[in-house]
Parts: sequence; structure tokens; C-alpha cells
Amino acid sequence: MSRARLYKTEGIVLRSMDLGEADRVLTVLTPRLGKLRVVAKGIRKPRSRLGGGLEPFSDVHLVLAVGRTFDVVTQASLEDPHLGLRNDLHSTAAAWYLVELADRFCEGASDSHGAFVLLAQGLAALDASPDDVGREVVARWYELALLDVMGFRPELARCLECGAEIGPDGNAYSAVGGGVLGPECAHAAHAAARISPDALKVMRHLQRSPLVDVLRLRLPGPAHREVERHLHATVSAVLERELRSRDFLAEVAAREAAAAT
Repeated sequence: MSRARLYKTEGIVLRSMDLGEADRVLTVLTPRLGKLRVVAKGIRKPRSRLGGGLEPFSDVHLVLAVGRTFDVVTQASLEDPHLGLRNDLHSTAAAWYLVELADRFCEGASDSHGAFVLLAQGLAALDASPDDVGREVVARWYELALLDVMGFRPELARCLECGAEIGPDGNAYSAVGGGVLGPECAHAAHAAARISPDALKVMRHLQRSPLVDVLRLRLPGPAHREVERHLHATVSAVLERELRSRDFLAEVAAREAAAAT
């Protein structure tokens, strides 16, 4: 059955690229249609009726016309522009990281509802005041939640090798295997690294908690750095690539930490 000439969808703009003199190609994550590449014709003209709302991070409602190469945006209305996170460099860097993660994980995906909901939650959290939200916690929660909905949930309760329940001490974490190994099985995992009781506790808490319950969580520096290292290794192993936005986020966070001392 052929698709209707016009169709509607909500979407979050992941990235954009100028096309020709006045157009722009948008990459949009939708709840039901996966990731779309669409063209907004004439959007860079001063009097474009599409306005300035079709920017990365924006949650929008679109009316699209089926086109030959790209479907064409005929109408657009803003659900949430997430203007607040654009006013803080650390929040902006964290938003770029979340968006790039969604972009990479949803490549070619058709069932994107879970990833869409998580991204909307993450961006809304980063849109709040930095005094009310731990941006590092949002990023770590999002990594774990996205791994879960995309079928790569890390195993944090039982040993990957023998299935025994994991105790607090003497464990290792395998990014390649996607989970924890107990003291007796740590040698069996490829590229396993020690995981401290504090880091394991944090990862378990973030994995089982809704975002609203961890927004104000402030993690001790050593525990957060260890959790970040384990999850970065896991994401990299799954995607088989590094994310450009991660370096930007790390640089901004380091600069902010240095300024605070």
C-alpha cells in the first residue's frame, strides 16, 4: 500500500545541514517512523513561513509531503524549543551528547518510540536550571536507559559468566560483554576492568530509577568518573565508534570544574 502524499509526525530535530542557497536538510527522530531526513525548503530566507523553530534539540510537529529524495516539510509547529538549555554551555554540550547518542543508536531503526521518549525526557531535564539538575547524572542515566531500550541492557545483578548473584566487592565490569563478573569469573572476560562497590551501586540505582527520581542526585567525583568510564566503554563497544560530542562535553565539564576551584 502506498504512503499518503501528506502525513504528520512529531519529531525531535537531531541535526541540520544547509542545502543550496535557502534550504536545509533536517535529521529528525520520530516516535513511530524512526529517523527521517527531510528538507525544509526556503527556511533560510528572512521571511520563511517555517520560522526559526526547526533547530537541533527542538521538539516539533511536522506536516510532510512525500518527495523523490527527501520528504518535504510543508508545515511546522513547536512543541518545545528547549530554549533554556541553549543558554548554558554545559547544558548545550550535554544535549549534543544525548542527541548524537540517539542519532547513532537509531540508525535505520523503525521502532523508535522508546528512544524518542527517552530523548524528550533527557532534553527536558537539561532545559531546567543547572542548580536543579545534575547534568552528569542526566547523561549517565540516559546512557543506561538508551542501552536498555535498544536491547543492550548491561547486566548488573548477576555474573555474566556463571549467573551467580553479584556481591558488592571484588567484581569486574566487561564493556564488551555488557555487564559485571564476580570475583571468580573476572579472568574469563575480555577487557574486564575492576568496578568499585560505589560505582556498581550508582549504576544499579540509575538503571532501576526513573529520571525524575535522580535529577538532584550529586555523585562523588571518583564514583562518577568510574561510572562514566565504564559506560563510555560500553557505548563505544556497541556502536563500534567514538562520539564527537563526548570530547566537547568532557572539555566543557573540565573547564567548569577548574573554574569552580
